[in-house]
Amino acid sequence: MPLSVALVLISFVWMLLALRWRRRRRMHAGMMAVLIGFDVLFPVWLYLTHDWVHRLIDEGELFSFLIWAHLFLALTLYALYGLQIQAGKQLLARREDARQNHRVQSKGIVLVRLFVFATGALLIAPGPN
Repeated sequence: MPLSVALVLISFVWMLLALRWRRRRRMHAGMMAVLIGFDVLFPVWLYLTHDWVHRLIDEGELFSFLIWAHLFLALTLYALYGLQIQAGKQLLARREDARQNHRVQSKGIVLVRLFVFATGALLIAPGPN
């Protein structure tokens, strides 16, 4: 199993633990902040450790629908994270009217994150045997 897949699977376990401990607000917020940081820095790590010029330009994958779907799913995930952070800050400020938005956005984050992982897994280039 590639290291990238293992890291993402570990991050899903982390996310499930954060969701399980959602009643402990400060711990939940901290765990989710770590997860968001991972999701923001993970593409940087991939960029630094892979030959993207060869893959995207030389092999012509730049115009692949899967690449663009993965990119826009990741951007959607980041937008949802921004909305989730706003709703979470409102909840920490004891504004209970933000609870419904926070709950719905969390379901969207889980779903979009699964799709980002699935499209990313489909993009893994097979290594030499």
